Amino acid sequence: MKHAKWIQVRRSRMAHLKLFSAGPCLRILLVVLVFSQVSCVDHSNPDKTYSKFYVVRHAERYAGFNGHLTWYGRERAGDLRRLLQDSGIQKIYITPYSRTLETADSLRLQQKTDTVIYLVDTSGADLGRLLKRKKDYGKNILIVGHGNTVPGILRMLGASYPSDQLPDSVYNLMFEVINDHGKVHMRAFHYGRANLADTSTAMVHLAAEDSTK
Repeated sequence: MKHAKWIQVRRSRMAHLKLFSAGPCLRILLVVLVFSQVSCVDHSNPDKTYSKFYVVRHAERYAGFNGHLTWYGRERAGDLRRLLQDSGIQKIYITPYSRTLETADSLRLQQKTDTVIYLVDTSGADLGRLLKRKKDYGKNILIVGHGNTVPGILRMLGASYPSDQLPDSVYNLMFEVINDHGKVHMRAFHYGRANLADTSTAMVHLAAEDSTK
């Protein structure tokens, strides 16, 4: 009888030992499975990720080929920083012109955000190429463009815009484009201080715009 109890106790201890030794193995297996699922996310494909883009035109600037921001434009850059500082911006895309860099500078310097320079074109083709190459889909991204490039950028992202150019004196429009695994929504709204010229009435219909792909 005592011998039978001893065998039962020994078997119980061995079972506990096996479970204990299997613990780390199970944990490693779980980590591998989680990692494999994460690695399956294709950050070069907008239809396989959840992405949020904030698209703006550069702020007010002086005349000239590569004019810098005016004092009012620099104030607007501060407005942009205050608007987006808690939005989790992970990357900033700008063109090679000073006015786009200076528009994003307040936010970029405060948060030390990585910045990518894309070439200016009215289709947004180079921007799209870089987003794929750098695998930046699935992130929160600020894109600073120009009056004649923002509409093409919106279309490249899967949204829409009724014209090929933003109104000349409108600088306070923000476009928020969300791509949720291929389903695109856009909303447009005004941010920061008013435009120096009273052009807001021309764009009032955009404030509540929501386009869906």
